[in-house]
Amino acid sequence: MNQDQRLQAVLEKVSGLLPLREVAVDADISDNSAFLKLVNVSCHNWTAGKLSRIGALRMTVKIPALDALTIIFYPQENTDAPIFLLFFLITGRKVISHFNVCTPFDDENYLNKWVKPLDGILAAYPEFECMDRYPDWMKQYQHDSTIYGLFKQDKLADLTACSFEFLDHYLQLVAASDVVTNTDQLAHIASFHEKFKTDIRTRDKAQGMTSKFIGKEKARRIFYEVVT
Repeated sequence: MNQDQRLQAVLEKVSGLLPLREVAVDADISDNSAFLKLVNVSCHNWTAGKLSRIGALRMTVKIPALDALTIIFYPQENTDAPIFLLFFLITGRKVISHFNVCTPFDDENYLNKWVKPLDGILAAYPEFECMDRYPDWMKQYQHDSTIYGLFKQDKLADLTACSFEFLDHYLQLVAASDVVTNTDQLAHIASFHEKFKTDIRTRDKAQGMTSKFIGKEKARRIFYEVVT
């Protein structure tokens, strides 16, 4: 499965449970080539019912070979669903993968619903061992089931399958989620979303890497208008 197939499979999973609709991205940032077309960066936005935004960023580099896919799912802020993050970067012999549910609440009942079942999914796979340390700024979003690191290519199929099972669990709960009416909870959810977006915009190194290929302004717009 290549990255385009991976993205298509994700969209099919979403559309099977929620009404998926693509939202146009400004042509200035939606598709960019650089360095004699050795680099291509493209991005897309969708909405899907209780998901207010699904932002996808694709970047391919021919030399050295690099193929990256980032997808972030943002639920409507009147639900208590987590933000779901999915990332695959494939090189000649390695794969960097990161998938996680970033939760606005940490009480036991909430985690038992949204996070604990992921432990069971993960247990069905061979251990995803790596030496990479979770970045300090991301630790506030980390759970035991969080996957992050540099892996050998032979782990790619299992990483993809596991991430898809995580996504299935997440989408089913999102589709069945209730509207939050408690004003304190709504304020907390809004604050959590804003902090997560600010962290991605200001602390994630991916924006800096993207800017090296297409320039700071276009990279900034992608991270403000698509990734967050």
